[in-house]
Amino acid sequence: MKSLHYHSAAHMQLGSLVTYEGRPYYLRGLDPMSVSDRRAELEDAFTGARVSVPLDEVVDGKSRDGEQGSAREA
Repeated sequence: MKSLHYHSAAHMQLGSLVTYEGRPYYLRGLDPMSVSDRRAELEDAFTGARVSVPLDEVVDGKSRDGEQGSAREA
């Protein structure tokens, strides 16, 4: 079983390159921290298509250990 390393969404900046379902996206927006079940607004890096997805499924592109870590608020 692979362990996940959770990264604070506070470290993510708008325009950051992130991964969702194995594809690269640019982070274009985040729900406020006061919202339960926060969502992220993403733009596909290849097609430009926009999607709104659960924040805890977005992988921070700055994971240092090579494993995919979630960008969810801890």
